Parts: sequence; C-alpha cells; structure tokens
Amino acid sequence: MKFKNNFFLNNLNGILQVISVNLATSFAGLFLKRLNANDELVSLFNSLPAFFSILAIFLGGIILTNTKNKKRTTSLCFLTTRFFYLTMALVPFLPKDIRPLAFVILYSAMNFPNSIAIFLWQSLIADIFPPGDREASLSSRNSIATLVGTITTLTTGFLLYSISKTKSQLIFLYQIAFIAAFIFGVLEVIVLFMHKVPKNLKHAEVSNKNNKISIDFIKNLPKHKNYLIFIITIFIFHFTWQMAWPLFLTYEVDYLKTNEMWTSIISAINGLAMAFGYKFWGHFSKKKGNSLAITIASLGMAIAPFAYSISKKIYHVTYFVPLTGLSTSGVMLLLLNSLYEVCPRENRTSFIAFYNLITNITLVISPWVGMKLYKITDIRTALVIIGFLRIFSGVMFVIRHKIS
Repeated sequence: MKFKNNFFLNNLNGILQVISVNLATSFAGLFLKRLNANDELVSLFNSLPAFFSILAIFLGGIILTNTKNKKRTTSLCFLTTRFFYLTMALVPFLPKDIRPLAFVILYSAMNFPNSIAIFLWQSLIADIFPPGDREASLSSRNSIATLVGTITTLTTGFLLYSISKTKSQLIFLYQIAFIAAFIFGVLEVIVLFMHKVPKNLKHAEVSNKNNKISIDFIKNLPKHKNYLIFIITIFIFHFTWQMAWPLFLTYEVDYLKTNEMWTSIISAINGLAMAFGYKFWGHFSKKKGNSLAITIASLGMAIAPFAYSISKKIYHVTYFVPLTGLSTSGVMLLLLNSLYEVCPRENRTSFIAFYNLITNITLVISPWVGMKLYKITDIRTALVIIGFLRIFSGVMFVIRHKIS
C-alpha cells in the first residue's frame, strides 16, 4: 500500500515539477535574447549555473549529506529554488542596460539550492523505492511528466506568440509565466513532502561520518572501480553534450530566426518523442542491459549537431528532433539507472553528489569551448566538429562496458 501511495505521489510530483520548471525555463534563453543579450552573455547563461552547482555540492554537501531528515531538507531546497522564479519576474523593472546580466545572475544563482535539492532527491528516491520498483517508478514519472511538460511548453509558447503584439507585452507575459511557475512549484514541494520514507530496508543508504565529499573520499575512489570508470566516461560525454547548447540557441535565433511559437512546436515534438522514449528505453534496457542501451542512445544524440548544421529554415529542425528526443530520453533515464548501479549503498549520497559535481565542472567550461570553436571557425563547422566529438563520447560507453 505504501509503495502504491509513493508511486502515485512520485508521478504527481513529477507533473507539478515539470509544469513549474517548463513555465520558467523553456523560454528562458529566448527571454534573455529579448532582453538584448550578446553572445558572451549567452555563453555565461549556459555555464554560470554550473559554477553555482559546484559551490552547492562543496558547501551545501558538507552540511546536508549528513541531514537526519532528507525529505524535509530536499523539500526546503526545492522551495528555495522556486522562490527565484519570483525574482526573475522582477527583472524587467530594472534599468535596460543591466537586465540581461541580472537575469543571467539570478538564473544561475538559482542552481545553488536546486543542485542540493537534485542530488538529495536522487538519494531520497533510492531510499524510497527498492531496485526494480525504482526503475519502473522513474520510467512512469518521466513519461507522464514529459507529456505534461510538452503540453505546458506548447500552450505557453502559443500564448506568448499569439497574445503579445509588442515587445513590452511579450515581456509582461514572461513575468506572468514566472509567477505561475512559482505557484506550481509550491504545490510540487507539498506533494514531495507527502512521500512516506520506509525504514530499515536493505536498499536504504547506510550513512556514516565520512558521508561528504573530501580529499579522503577522492583518494578512495580507485577502490570503487566501476564507479570511477563510469565517472570518467560521464565527464567526456557531458563535455561533448554541453558544448553544443549555446550554439543551438544562437543558430535558432540568429540564423533560423525562430520565435516563441516555433520554439514551443519543436519542444512539443521533442517532448512527445521523449515520452515514448522513456518507456521504450526502459523495456530495451531490461532486455539488453543499460550499457548497450545507453551507448545506442548517446550515439543517437550525435545526430543533432550535424542536422542543425544543414538546416536552412526553422521548420527543418522538426524533421530530426523526434530522433534526437528519443535518444535524449534514453540518456537521461539510463544515466540515472547506471548511477544507481555503480553507487555503493554506504554513503550513497556522496557518490551521487560527486557525480553531479563532475557534470557541473564540464558545464562551466564546455559552453565556452563550443562558443570559442564557433568564433574561430563558423557555426556550421563548429557544429560538425561537436557532432564527431559526440560520436567519440558515445564510443566511450562501449569501452566502459568492455573494461568494467
């Protein structure tokens, strides 16, 4: 009975979370462009959040990995994150010349409480759901939440595009979206707090005084061979994945002349593909294993940069986004499953936090590398180079499977 209740609450929490997050972040890059941000601020917009994530994992992790009430601490961190949506709604009241930078700083600083919330939530879910049930719960949550998120993004994009007649009206609608995101975020936190955490189960984390990231923790990583190999593979993969992010936004806005409506259409198609993908990859990984599944999914993600580079109109993106959406859902689901597989039960929160630390270190650097590549070549050449790098990172999953 308790499992069924948590299963339902996890799905409901995912629905409320995706509505909140999509309202606030799906068009955040376009909002920044509407504030007249330059290329440097676009790169900063992609990389600075990771800097705050790194601070969070070091400073927040030291205190919070030993929390006695993981559910309460996670809920408070998510609530703090959602409060940032209200501050973003106030940005248009600032002087025009500082609005873009202010938005980037607020959007980035939000990642401090959000990063703590995420790695604690990942650890909390591992405590609530045992292996087997955990995969089913995550797959169900992701599929339902993605469908709801797709509807949210499509509806929001349509309203932003169709209602606004002037730029000032468009900015005002963005402010309403941020406020609505905060309201749904509060509901999300309430549902999260309603989960029941089982006690004294074999799969639950065993925590001791060393449950924090430290020099000793890093020195002991070679003792956990499979985890260490996984982390090295993840570092390479995320670096090549994140390099393309600022280039995609720049290409869509500056070269393909996208708008809020087209962004919502593309997001909707992508979301539908991902919703199907979570179910598909869940079944595929059960039959063939996580390693093969994540290799195929990561290689599928390599298609996106190549496809962007040959697109001449914004509607061309709709031709290939179903495939890239399908691949992305596989990577997102299977990375988390793989992480749970390689994390030891003892001090699991620290191993999850270190994984998040590594992925955010790459995010600080890789968008700038991608943008620099664009500046010294051209955007299409940069996208092709990144495509080949993504293929290489996909092959790394094969190598990992062979040596682990």
